[in-house]
Amino acid sequence: MSKVMKRNIIIFCIGFLAIAAGLAGDLYLRNGKAKLFPSLGKTPFALISHEGKPITNRDLIGTPTAIYFGFTWCPDICPTSLSKMADMKAELASLDEAGEPLQLVFLSVDPQRDTVQQMADYVSLFDGDIIGITGDVSAIEQTVRRFGIFAQKVGEGEDYLVDHASSVYLYDRTGRFEGTISPAEPYEMGLAKLARLVGAKGLN
Repeated sequence: MSKVMKRNIIIFCIGFLAIAAGLAGDLYLRNGKAKLFPSLGKTPFALISHEGKPITNRDLIGTPTAIYFGFTWCPDICPTSLSKMADMKAELASLDEAGEPLQLVFLSVDPQRDTVQQMADYVSLFDGDIIGITGDVSAIEQTVRRFGIFAQKVGEGEDYLVDHASSVYLYDRTGRFEGTISPAEPYEMGLAKLARLVGAKGLN
């Protein structure tokens, strides 16, 4: 066997192994993502909307959904994130090919203070028809655990804060987890993720 043939065989084998490793890695990440962030269908909850109506995880399936976990007494990151999501939703809706409607959800991690009325007043401050969700303490704690979201009370008295995950969690119309939008990401990057989620086209 010539040196050239041996070299070609080695190059082929290296390329094949690289492709196989990439596919295995992608499969591992997909499986890992599914285990770490389950679908909406596998995170059952029975809570209350800001309109005072019962709402379950099943009610969110059927429409691309972006969920933000926070609380109405949050001094900065929560209102900033919700305003940004509302702006992104409006920008997508203005496109000629806007894709499917986007559902924005604000799920409270502070049920002690976030009553139905408090949630209704809070989501009314933002555009985008945000769905506020709250419930009793045990139901919210169980829901947060099922979603795998970090939330922890910090401080004492009435002015305590809640340290919580600050990313937006994205789910497609079937309820499958599709990724997150970090508060540190540029606006354009988050907008592109939402465009893919809803099938919108025509972004600059």
